[in-house]
Amino acid sequence: MALAKEGHFARAAAACHVSQPTLSAAIQQLEAELGVPIVKRGQRFQGLTNEGRLVIEAAQRMANERDRLRQQLKDRHDGFPDTLRIGVLGSTVPLLRSLTLPFCERFPNVNLSVMRQSPFDVQQAFESSSLDVVITYMDQVLRRYCRAQVLYTEQYDLLIRKGTAYSGRRLVAWEDLTKLSLCLLSPDSPIFGKSESEILAEILTKTPHIVTNAIWMVMDHVRTGKWASVLPRPVRIMAADDAELEAIPLPNIGKPSSVAIAISKRKPVSPLAEAFFEIATSSETSSKLRAVLGMKQGRPAAGGHAFVT
Repeated sequence: MALAKEGHFARAAAACHVSQPTLSAAIQQLEAELGVPIVKRGQRFQGLTNEGRLVIEAAQRMANERDRLRQQLKDRHDGFPDTLRIGVLGSTVPLLRSLTLPFCERFPNVNLSVMRQSPFDVQQAFESSSLDVVITYMDQVLRRYCRAQVLYTEQYDLLIRKGTAYSGRRLVAWEDLTKLSLCLLSPDSPIFGKSESEILAEILTKTPHIVTNAIWMVMDHVRTGKWASVLPRPVRIMAADDAELEAIPLPNIGKPSSVAIAISKRKPVSPLAEAFFEIATSSETSSKLRAVLGMKQGRPAAGGHAFVT
């Protein structure tokens, strides 16, 4: 792991507090034990073999489990509470309090570490066991290897200042956006589906705009009334708390993505992760999510609830 991180034999040896010959001998011994080459041979470090990358991935998972075990044992010894590690999509952040509040009320001494990540990073961190719970897009991998439950289907809203163009409308067409100045998160951002990214990229060629990666910059510019924005459905939670803002639904384009909560099927599963999952998928929490997202309940899926707009 040190060699993969440093990319240099001498620096890796220093990081491990051993000599370079000792490091090289240890790697050769590991290769002999596993029966595969791990490091590409040469005068200098030239990278890992395909087998070596698999070894590194396994080593990282082992190291994460080791660190987790040490922390759990330390917490028990010191009397400090456990920490639940949660990875989430950026678009889901506004609804998290609907999940964390009931969990913290039931487990007041448990700490939460909530990290906003891209869908790829969420999946990678989850597979390496550095996260206990994830809220991400539902796909076949998640269905196969995780205990997962759909929370809602993605939909998009036009965010405007109250009293400006389209205020009070029940629905706004995508083509109407060409009549507005827009302040958007980048259309190729992971918060947008493929179809939405394509149509937003085309709209930006026809209207004055600002593109940013800062959600608070978007909100502040929309409050001026000069700009509007397009954001995923959970933004209406933020708009509901803001007397100046209004969220108006946009029609679906193609099949909407499903956002799900998932925990690992690998044993043992963290009891805290199990508890968070059960609370998040309970009928009480689901009802609150439907209310804040302005959604109607669909036909229940096997083993839980599914929701459609």
